Amino acid sequence: MNRFDVVARREGGEWRIEWSPSLIFPEMQWGDTVRVAKLAAKRGEILAGGDVLAATVGAVSVYAVVSKIEDAELFAVRIAALLDISPDKVAAALEKAYDDVAVIKQFYSDELTDSVKEQLLGIPGVGIDYGNYGRNREYPFGSLLAHLIGYVGSVPNENDEELKAALAALNEGRAEADGLYTEDSIVGRLGLEKQYEKELRGRDGELVYICTADGANRKTIYRRAAEDGEDVVLTIDIALQQRLEEVMSLVLFGDTTAGAVVVLNPKTGAVQAMCSYPSYDLNQFTRGISLAEYNALLGNPAKPLINRTTQGRYPPGSTMKVFTAAAALDLNVLDASYAFDESQIKDDYWTPEDYGDWIWTRIKRTHINYPISGPLNMRKAFIHSDNIYFANCALMTGWDSFMGYMQAVGFTEAIPFDIGVAAPQLYNEDADKTYKLLADSGYGQGEILVTPLQLAAMFSALANGGDIMTPYVVKGLYRDQGILSKEVFGRIAGAWRTDVVSDEAIGTLTPMLEDVVDDDINGTGRSLKVKGCTVAAKTGTAEIGDDKSREISWFAGYRVGVSGKDERLVLVMLEIPAEEAYLQLKFDIARALLEMEP
Repeated sequence: MNRFDVVARREGGEWRIEWSPSLIFPEMQWGDTVRVAKLAAKRGEILAGGDVLAATVGAVSVYAVVSKIEDAELFAVRIAALLDISPDKVAAALEKAYDDVAVIKQFYSDELTDSVKEQLLGIPGVGIDYGNYGRNREYPFGSLLAHLIGYVGSVPNENDEELKAALAALNEGRAEADGLYTEDSIVGRLGLEKQYEKELRGRDGELVYICTADGANRKTIYRRAAEDGEDVVLTIDIALQQRLEEVMSLVLFGDTTAGAVVVLNPKTGAVQAMCSYPSYDLNQFTRGISLAEYNALLGNPAKPLINRTTQGRYPPGSTMKVFTAAAALDLNVLDASYAFDESQIKDDYWTPEDYGDWIWTRIKRTHINYPISGPLNMRKAFIHSDNIYFANCALMTGWDSFMGYMQAVGFTEAIPFDIGVAAPQLYNEDADKTYKLLADSGYGQGEILVTPLQLAAMFSALANGGDIMTPYVVKGLYRDQGILSKEVFGRIAGAWRTDVVSDEAIGTLTPMLEDVVDDDINGTGRSLKVKGCTVAAKTGTAEIGDDKSREISWFAGYRVGVSGKDERLVLVMLEIPAEEAYLQLKFDIARALLEMEP
């Protein structure tokens, strides 16, 4: 127990205490004050393989000690000129002073020049702090994984109602002592930064201390440590990710090409790499993007701000034929030996005759200059990606059975993921359920739409005994404990759909998909030419609405006969001009990601 000795003197008939600040706290001296300071929690980082993708760095803060400002109006004008902000903004910062200190503006370490620092410190009441009054978010790899990571920014505040709703949601479950979100808070605005805001944020601490006249901490009276945010650790293979983005930037060119790539382990669902191209530098948004720069991004025909992997919905084209064939096999509609009567095909067009009067356009297949010999059975149809064969498969399966099978595969529900995924569709809500729509759906046109991520996950069923694993990119959440980190949450791989394709169907389809990319066979994927492993794959091409000048170019393939860390599925989706010069691009990308060292 502390003992305090108080001296009392009797003066003029009254008792008076001989006052000293030490009567409040023993260490307190004349000129000292007691201050309460928040200990800001450090935002957790986003990492992959030991590399920091989203880092928290100390901010350089220009602050003012309000009690030392003689003329607030003049002060605001002088500071504003040096910091390139308005005097009103300086005045607003002064009004929000906490314990006599107002942070006026924060900078990254390389933004404030020595000359400006010198001029600032010449103004009475101004100080410059390095790391104690705030932190900034930095993205060391710039545009790498930009669409997945996202970025931080101000609380949404287009209007008062939006701001109020945003703050209410952010502060749910938080106490004032934890550090409540305010209109000045920086929060995750996109991607993982937004999705894991609660975990990344942390909870503030508090410091009560004796402050000397010159601002130093004479004695800490009370300290409640801040609880820093949790680190988000990803499944991404950084070397593979860098290779992917390098290949994309080398292969794609101009503002007429764009695309998305997903690389995952089909046995676990762990995403090893993913890219939406073109991309943008995340640091533009955290450091302050100019209106001209932002408009340039918005006006770019290749739409770099769109996350094509999870939000872009595209017709799957001929990749759909794998599921059409699986449905026909599993529902006992036909077997692999079934051959289509090619005498019904006239100049690469077919008019179905068994479904009443065919009032729609004929079914067309791509002309093959050097088709393999033999009847048009399932193997030949896969090798040459014959639209007519798979349109007929869908018609033979029937509307209800075909659509029911595809619903079980997952074509009507968004697949779970660490950031939002746009829901796919089999057909429009107001669609006329015609034979033509069914036939077109059989080869991946019609009204089917799906994101690259979801199609990659569904395609992985062929490499995983018919099960579709839930894709994931967050491996776990960790809390820094000095030298070591404690796992707060660890991902356990799980299936999203089970037995969507039978083992028998997979056994039938896999050799056919290997033939598609066999360079000794004249198949649609013969240009792949992967070294070091066997690949089973399907290519695809889909139209973009009525625009015949552009197309969606697909590749989906996986390694066969491998295990463990060598398990890999690659899906490539490109938006390209419908010209021969662009046809090989998907193979160049897929090859770089699938090849193995001998």
